[in-house]
Amino acid sequence: MMRFTKFLKIEVEVVVARNALIPDNKSSKEYLENAAVAFLQEEFAKANGFKENDVIRITSRGKSVNLKVKISDAAPKKGILIPNGIYASYLTNFDGFKRFNADIELVDEEITRPEDILEELKG
Repeated sequence: MMRFTKFLKIEVEVVVARNALIPDNKSSKEYLENAAVAFLQEEFAKANGFKENDVIRITSRGKSVNLKVKISDAAPKKGILIPNGIYASYLTNFDGFKRFNADIELVDEEITRPEDILEELKG
């Protein structure tokens, strides 16, 4: 069954927050589980057709990453929260490091690996 959400792009405010659970080894499974996530409040997620463990693409300033949806009351009411790490650094600039606007959309793809970002930055 195709989900209507797959055709929507939603502009949101993204808040970057510290996450003490992120390990240093960026290639580990544990790193991906704790860093490659976007936290949404349950009400916002439901209203926009997102479910826990969906993969969403976050696009800002021409750069995109795919992160896994996690439901959390810590997220802004009408936005998303992502941990400070390689994904946040890739999407932001210095001026917008703690908050920035981005488009989010449901995708049927894998989460972005840190290696993918490093390859992209090498050009």
